[in-house]
Amino acid sequence: KMRYFILMISLMAFTGCEDKEVKKALTIPVSYDASQYIANTTEELKVLDLLADMSAEMKKGRAGSQVDGQKLLMDLTSFKAIGTAYYYNLIETNLLPELISQSGGTTFIPGTNGGVYGTYLFNKYGIENEQRIEKGLFAAAFYQEARKLTDGQLNAATSDKVIALFGAHPDFANSNDGSLHTNKDRFIANYVARRDKNDGAGFYTNIQGALIKLQAAVTAGSSYKTEQDEAIQSVFENWEKGSAATAINYFYSVLGKLSSTNLDEAAISSAMHSFSEILGFLEGFRTVNGKIITDTQIDEILTLLNMPVGETPTTLNIISQPAQELPKLLEAMSRLQSIYQFTDAEMEDFKKNWINEQQR
Repeated sequence: KMRYFILMISLMAFTGCEDKEVKKALTIPVSYDASQYIANTTEELKVLDLLADMSAEMKKGRAGSQVDGQKLLMDLTSFKAIGTAYYYNLIETNLLPELISQSGGTTFIPGTNGGVYGTYLFNKYGIENEQRIEKGLFAAAFYQEARKLTDGQLNAATSDKVIALFGAHPDFANSNDGSLHTNKDRFIANYVARRDKNDGAGFYTNIQGALIKLQAAVTAGSSYKTEQDEAIQSVFENWEKGSAATAINYFYSVLGKLSSTNLDEAAISSAMHSFSEILGFLEGFRTVNGKIITDTQIDEILTLLNMPVGETPTTLNIISQPAQELPKLLEAMSRLQSIYQFTDAEMEDFKKNWINEQQR
């Protein structure tokens, strides 16, 4: 009787296992299905094109022309719905009005008046608001909106929209060279591509793979929620790290230019331009949800850069007191390396534009 009982229990357990549905491993295709990309990204592509138009209008100020302030402020309103309140308000109340008033041929007087210096338009603190606006919106608007989309109910259009907001295309060119690629990268995708050695392990390549996986996991259904979450985490981790790596690239640029013993207007203005890009790439992440770096860490780095939040900048000190100020830039880079756990070898790689190095 005991043997019969044990046999019955074993048969029941075996039958129960057979009744359970065995989840198959997710099949991930080699390439991304772009069949619905254009139809699914109409609104996202519109807002990306709008930023491109804004950037072109702002750049007119570099030549001493008066920018169309009314148009720029009107265009900015489109970012209110998708951007962080912090960065939208900063642009609306400070950066853009300042840029508009300084355009039109005003003379740059350090500490007194903004205007054209070298080939760029700066405010009186030597900051190029054009770059803070454009680069900041990569995170404050596009990354933020992509985060919102993936925090909600996923559908077949989600990964398409994230690709568009990233500035890429399902072709994944990993390049901004329009002579080689019909659908070249733009906005932050362009900069992340510059940091990718195209060896199959870079930030851009990781994002590409994660988006292909995300599309496959969503298509496969709710049973693949774990795979969906893994893909989403990889997309945003590599997006943010690629942005931080780009800020580090510009730190190297500033340090290289300002370490020269014979600085001329071209070198100084170019360094100030690169410095302004750093500010945009970093500050745009302030108050963004789901990021690796904290707002406190961003604020500490901005203070090192003489740009304490809500206080008067003293950024011109990097020009007038380089021996005292340039070590702060090295400290800021070290902070970023620690936050994102970049290796020393990676830090060296960030000095290069790999699109140009590899002519791809």
